[in-house]
Amino acid sequence: MMGSMALPPGPRAPAAWQTVEWVARPTDLLRRAQARHGEPFTLRVLWADAPMVLTSDPHDVRRLFAASPEVLRGGQSSAILEPFAGPSSILVLDGEPHLRQRRQLLPAFHGEALQGWRETIAELARAEVAGWTPGAPLRALPRMQALTLEVILRVVFGGSDARLQAAIRSALDLAGSLPRLVALSLAPRGSAPWAASARAVARVDALLYERIDAPAPAGSMLAALDTAEPTRGELRDELVTLLAAGHETTATALAWALERLAHHPHVQERMRAGEDAYLDAVVKEVLRVRPVLSIAARKVVAPFEVGGWTLSPGVHVAACLYLAHRRPELWDDPTAFRPERFLDGAPEPFAWLPFGGGVRRCAGAAFAALEMREVLRAVAERWALSAAGRGERVRRRSVTLSPARGGYVTPEALASPAVRACRSSAATTA
Repeated sequence: MMGSMALPPGPRAPAAWQTVEWVARPTDLLRRAQARHGEPFTLRVLWADAPMVLTSDPHDVRRLFAASPEVLRGGQSSAILEPFAGPSSILVLDGEPHLRQRRQLLPAFHGEALQGWRETIAELARAEVAGWTPGAPLRALPRMQALTLEVILRVVFGGSDARLQAAIRSALDLAGSLPRLVALSLAPRGSAPWAASARAVARVDALLYERIDAPAPAGSMLAALDTAEPTRGELRDELVTLLAAGHETTATALAWALERLAHHPHVQERMRAGEDAYLDAVVKEVLRVRPVLSIAARKVVAPFEVGGWTLSPGVHVAACLYLAHRRPELWDDPTAFRPERFLDGAPEPFAWLPFGGGVRRCAGAAFAALEMREVLRAVAERWALSAAGRGERVRRRSVTLSPARGGYVTPEALASPAVRACRSSAATTA
């Protein structure tokens, strides 16, 4: 239960209106609250069971990520995900159960295992971009969702599964509609707006249990998870979290990458030079200017100080990833898309936070970065992207910050190397 300690100031609008803004205009809400109230500031949204205090100050973020589960608990701030992810998901667990799942997952996403997936990802990426039509605008988000879901299905099950792929996308797409996401955010759990989501999750579960009850393919992540002898329910929660979180966030980041690249042809040209360090810098800059997640939240279980305010148990406190990436004292010209800034050395500690931090940092961060690099490499080798309209605004789909129109870009066939060289020479001598 929350005590009587005061909270930092924040917007005075009713919680219902703040909830609508959190969904429809999330970055506008964050920027306006910071500009008007400073940091930390307090938001009140109906999907959370208590007020939420946000900060992007590196000192406070470091302390937040370092706090023990006896002080701050991340799983309790992710309770809204439980109807889909399940009570045994790494997203909603805390303490030793959370760490145990991390230890099971990390080997598949790091080291030799990670590098073993490079060519598979590259092959799937090349096949995807080979199907694009020159001059025909495309929505990057659904294309990247299909690609990244195919990748994670191969990791988890050793191969494709069209029925499961369709069921997962159907369940996730229910929260992709702006009106439906607003309705889910405003309505209490178990009410009518949640019924369709529950049915979609049940379809996913039926297909997952078919896979769980069959022999696990050798070398698959399912086989590795089986060695820990989880219950059927625990394994279901682990798998649905891997499949959903393991593709949706990366797909959204890739959609933003293509949308940003389409507005910056000089970045595309430098990528084609094949410099791995620059490609890595592009990935990092995309994740900085368009982080897929807006916050990394924890629930206060023992008094916690942030920005001179002592927060009482029961409230939520969150590192605001979006605002951390825009702090002018940490980032020169923070709203500009300039990948070369990452060639000048590592950013300040706790300034670049796309994967969260501490023991709850995304277990698949290295895998996601690899996937982004290989997909962007395949695109740059085959196409020049041009913008299909103005830069897209940010809107929320489920928990991710996505391009409002889905990331429209127009692929154009590259000129031959000889023609490009002639054009480059003409440009420099004109």
